[in-house]
Amino acid sequence: MFYERIGAKFVEIDEDHAVLLTPVVDDMLQPDGILHGGMSAYLAESTANNAAKYKAPDGVRVVGLELTSTHLLPVELGDTIRSIATPVRRGGKIQVWKVEQYRESDGQLFNVSQLTTYTKRMA
Repeated sequence: MFYERIGAKFVEIDEDHAVLLTPVVDDMLQPDGILHGGMSAYLAESTANNAAKYKAPDGVRVVGLELTSTHLLPVELGDTIRSIATPVRRGGKIQVWKVEQYRESDGQLFNVSQLTTYTKRMA
């Protein structure tokens, strides 16, 4: 997984939440030297998707349907991101997850995202 290649690690995960810690490295920055918004969205979706599929039975795939992501503050090189996913609604096939992302340097919330997933049984 890409998030593992950049040094991200799940420090907590169960059926009701997931926490991913990610160091901000050079490859994650936009040309102005701050975290690229696409990276925050990628980390948010990865965190929520892993929680959504936690303990899913074999033959089940959980895929993202829609992701919204609102950037509130910049994040700098060398900081660490804490992404926390919690369920808004866990239905049969459709799940909705909220992801809050914090800068570890000062604890400030810098991004809020929401992921809607679809659970599909593979043939």
